[in-house]
Amino acid sequence: MADLIKTIERFKNAKVLVIGDIMVDHFIYGTVDRISPEAPVPVVNVKRETITPGGAANVANNVAKLGATAYIFGVTGNDNNGAILKQLMRNESNIISSGITEVKGFNTITKTRVIANNQQVVRVDWEDNKKINKELYIALVSSIRKAAKNADSAIISDYGKGLIQRQFFSEITKMLRNMGKFVALDPKVQNFGFYKNVSILTPNTNEASDGSRIKIKDETSLNKASQRIFTKVKPDYVLITRGAEGMSLFYPDGAQHHLKARAQKVYDVTGAGDTVISTITIAKSIGANILDACHLANVAAGVAVSQLGTYAVNAAEIVEALSKEKSNR
Repeated sequence: MADLIKTIERFKNAKVLVIGDIMVDHFIYGTVDRISPEAPVPVVNVKRETITPGGAANVANNVAKLGATAYIFGVTGNDNNGAILKQLMRNESNIISSGITEVKGFNTITKTRVIANNQQVVRVDWEDNKKINKELYIALVSSIRKAAKNADSAIISDYGKGLIQRQFFSEITKMLRNMGKFVALDPKVQNFGFYKNVSILTPNTNEASDGSRIKIKDETSLNKASQRIFTKVKPDYVLITRGAEGMSLFYPDGAQHHLKARAQKVYDVTGAGDTVISTITIAKSIGANILDACHLANVAAGVAVSQLGTYAVNAAEIVEALSKEKSNR
């Protein structure tokens, strides 16, 4: 316990590159007390709304809230939501946002979630899957190479929205690994065919099932799916997040560790995967072993899912959660 807390205290020394699909998370909160006469749908009486960083931007926000420095790389449109997002990034002193590139004609990816009576009613997505041009990729790689000289690690946050393409992925992972950086990947199923050269892959159960093409329904199929992922991607570790069943860490030689879920109450799992990968990467950045890093990530995830909406956990909350665990034993 004391060693884990000392690790958390050193989070502030970590410098993490975050590369991926940048989004805006728009939440509309309200109440429902009637059904629309126009269609069999609830009528939401809006009480408030929030706009927060989403996708890779939420990963960067998680890294920053945990006390580390995040260097974010991605694209936004030259639109209102893009301007809001960049301002949110600038407002966080631990985020270096000069790697965000504004692309003319590109629509900033936005997810609007309507939540009523503590339940998500509907989600509305604005997406732009057009491919980024070659010149932009060249500029991104150059900027990432420059920032990597002062960074400890990197997170590639692939939401399948167009930024993470085969050649770009291959170039940056090879570069980062050759520089000795820990590279964590939050995967998207359709891109499993070109994933290689990463330190850790962090799929959830559905992603692991689809990526391995093995339906996970019990411990045996879970083990088989993890080994299939090792065969296809060849990472150093695979961490499968399993919701209420916690998370499972696998090694190439078949060794494994299962960590039970920590949350007492689960209100919203939105962004929990971002919390997990951020915590692991920061911990590895300052020299923690992989099991301790995953233990801290599991505790952090328990804090995140106990909150409504996209929530960035801070280091003090992880310390508090660990202290509660100790006192409850």
